[in-house]
Amino acid sequence: MGPKRIVVLAAVAALVAPGCAQRGEPPPSEPTSLRSEADPAVYRRADADRMKLLELEVDRLRADLAAAEQALVAVESGMRGGQTRAEAVSMLAEARIKVDRASKRSPWRAEAVSEARAKLDEADRELAAGHIGSAVFFVSRASRIASTLLAEAELVGKTPTTRYVKGARVNLRAEPTTESSVVAVLPLELPVFPEADAGEWVLVRTVSGKVGWVHASLLRGR
Repeated sequence: MGPKRIVVLAAVAALVAPGCAQRGEPPPSEPTSLRSEADPAVYRRADADRMKLLELEVDRLRADLAAAEQALVAVESGMRGGQTRAEAVSMLAEARIKVDRASKRSPWRAEAVSEARAKLDEADRELAAGHIGSAVFFVSRASRIASTLLAEAELVGKTPTTRYVKGARVNLRAEPTTESSVVAVLPLELPVFPEADAGEWVLVRTVSGKVGWVHASLLRGR
């Protein structure tokens, strides 16, 4: 294996590994006590939601790996890539529009949107340096992130009873009381799906498949 191949493989690993590390591990399951008290159907729906999101992430990471392999072949063969500068500029502009749309439709995924925008900024730098193939690679990664977020937003939009967290850091609790343990901390605008009511508390499942109780005053409708 030549020095150039080693360097490129290291770069590819650095690009793709963080996504695998952050998204490849399954989310922690809810406390056993909570599962035993709630309707099992709620957890079946939550598990289905979790699997849908994991499938979207797996598809995106597979596409990233395929693109990385193509970039590796291009570098080793001395190719610049099949796109012209004008085509790369057009792809970058379209990707920015797509990421902006994803940001508006899935505001609860601000971290992923920031990641996509960072990829677009890197594409800008590669384009300025005349590295057309590298620029297209980063544009493609940003576009795939946006596609995943838009697909997630579409899943949320299909549920008419969806409500949204209206506090910056809202506790998802194991039981309908402020004395119970915290299952997760929910960010602003996160969509949740109501399952049951207990006075001023609502049993919800999140888009990522977590289940717990939230005070009704901390949720809003569409």
